[in-house]
Amino acid sequence: MVDDDIEFVRRLIDRQVVSSPVLELGAGYGGRTCRDLVGANGMEYYGTDVRAGAGVDFVADFECADDMEVFGNVAPLGSVLLLNVLEHVFNPIRILDNACKLVRKGGVIVVITPAVWPLHNFPMDAWRILPNFYEEYAKRRKLDLVQKYFEYLGKGPVSAFQEANGAYRFPPPCNASFRYWYSRIVHKAFNTFGRSMFQPGHVSIGAVFIDLKQSR
Repeated sequence: MVDDDIEFVRRLIDRQVVSSPVLELGAGYGGRTCRDLVGANGMEYYGTDVRAGAGVDFVADFECADDMEVFGNVAPLGSVLLLNVLEHVFNPIRILDNACKLVRKGGVIVVITPAVWPLHNFPMDAWRILPNFYEEYAKRRKLDLVQKYFEYLGKGPVSAFQEANGAYRFPPPCNASFRYWYSRIVHKAFNTFGRSMFQPGHVSIGAVFIDLKQSR
């Protein structure tokens, strides 16, 4: 995780969007997790991963519905965190579905996924998930996608980056107008290939789903 990811979760905790107990997927990858942040705010925290290891309280494969039984003593949960996880799995929809089964009515699913990002295999890098996916998933699963927290992390609300027809676009590659147009003119003049003329190299999407159903 990067600083923008931690800041997103911190803001959700400060505003009491995230509630206890909290389960974080992918907690055994060896990098930063939200254990200390959640614990410092007096909430119960559990980490899960497909393999046992440091920081892993429950071993479970979220692509396997039967594995959800291991959470019987702590579910229903207040919050499930899927932070930079879904791009590394074969079936992100199944992962989300099984996560939703663990939260109580009014519980939240917090998701962060890269939309534009260099390849970072762990153990694979399979997906880039875009704004329309979040909207469609919420619609099909009858979840509330909280617009207030639907954002390009560190850039602003996703809704601020839309065309007149409502189609989404990425934030500009840089905040400085001169640098942006200079880059585009140079690439156009010399017919060079460069992603930076169209979009930034690192863009993540943060989202919060609220489960409003008693059961599924």
